[in-house]
Amino acid sequence: MRIEAIEVLEVRVPRTPRNRIITSYAALPDAHNAIVRVRAEGLEGVGEAPTERWWTGEDAASVRHAIEQYLAPELIGRDVGLRAALQRMEANLAANPYAKAAIEMALWDLLGKAAGQPLYALLGGGPPRPVPIKYVIGRVEPSRARDETQFAQSLGFTYVKVKVGGALADDLARVAAVRDVLRPGQRVGVDANAGWSPVEALAALAPLASAGISFLEQPVAARYPGVMAELTRRSAVPVVAHESLFTVRDAYQAAVERVAHIWAVTPSTHGGILPALDILSVARAAGLPCLIGSTVELGIATAAMAHLGAAVDLIADCPVPSDVIGPLYHEGDIVVAQPRLAGGFAYAPDGPGLGVELDHDAVQKFAVKA
Repeated sequence: MRIEAIEVLEVRVPRTPRNRIITSYAALPDAHNAIVRVRAEGLEGVGEAPTERWWTGEDAASVRHAIEQYLAPELIGRDVGLRAALQRMEANLAANPYAKAAIEMALWDLLGKAAGQPLYALLGGGPPRPVPIKYVIGRVEPSRARDETQFAQSLGFTYVKVKVGGALADDLARVAAVRDVLRPGQRVGVDANAGWSPVEALAALAPLASAGISFLEQPVAARYPGVMAELTRRSAVPVVAHESLFTVRDAYQAAVERVAHIWAVTPSTHGGILPALDILSVARAAGLPCLIGSTVELGIATAAMAHLGAAVDLIADCPVPSDVIGPLYHEGDIVVAQPRLAGGFAYAPDGPGLGVELDHDAVQKFAVKA
């Protein structure tokens, strides 16, 4: 099956007023993402690049440029083979993992449709497992954090993650507000998004543990692997690495240096599902559980993540739930039916490939005009 055409377009979908997440990087008022359509022999596969310019230097416009100018010309007319496509993209353009992952996602969708099989089956999974997920609350005032926790509870969530990484007193007040309304058996963890200095992170360990958190995600920047390792040794709760993991090489270093107890794997930031599987293999060899991280995706990438989680026991069995939650945070989507997120679980769609269908009217509504 040979690739006949690759099309890229940009969409901008507003986040709901409740869910314009504030992190250590910035406030995130909308999803400005690139959507990829790959056609081959009467079939179409779709992919999504939910970009974070703070992480990889990419945005939707740069993804579009990279694909149209460098990646698509290298792939059109060639076979749909996944590993060969990734190798050609790597050889023709350095970095740009979101652009490469969006194409690779569309190729998985194509292959699944050609085989009449859902992605989780192509990944070797048996019956798909529900993926435990948690609700994410931004760096907001304590009263709003309390309200958002109650909203999460109304949706069936039993686990929430609170963004921290600012002044410790403010972070502790936010965590306390969430703890005040948690019910028995419900839990809260925190994510600093690399917002603290090494000194601040070390100082935060004991107060956060006393506040009752159940995990601490990416307290310092990836450029401090030794500090991450020291925090992991000292922490009374699991440390999660996210921004520390972009490439398989990062994974090997993280495993050797023991920079965390748990890894957050995000296919789009790794350059695709195959690179994510490579990272998961390193984690398995190192005896480390993994969750799926997020850049607050729309329905296409959310479906891909749900399939990955449904097929990989390392994710489904992780003691900290994943972040497969993007559709809950937007005022619309570009798929006809969003992947099911209910009761604190994400469910992989049953249809062939990703199991989602592009909503062409919604694409026109949210399209960014050139």
